[in-house]
Amino acid sequence: MPPVEGAFVINIGDLMALWTNDRWVSTVHRVVNPPPEEGGMQRRQSLAFFHQPNWFAEIACLPSCLKEGEEPKYVPVLSGPYLMGKFKSTVTAKAG
Repeated sequence: MPPVEGAFVINIGDLMALWTNDRWVSTVHRVVNPPPEEGGMQRRQSLAFFHQPNWFAEIACLPSCLKEGEEPKYVPVLSGPYLMGKFKSTVTAKAG
């Protein structure tokens, strides 16, 4: 995403897709300074803040994110085990 003066970019996690039935989805995100010819000499900052629901919280589609007659795309999951599964798949992908 191109830098916008005075703006913030907020990346969301994968659980948001489950909660919102894909209304809001996460994207791969990286912090990279643009090249100098595109204004990259100015300092760009990244601040990480991670928040995870309670380990045993059930993550299921919010009713307000379903249109009339629409079904959830995902089965409910528990927050902590879901997160650990994401971590394990990352390690497996790098090792393989």
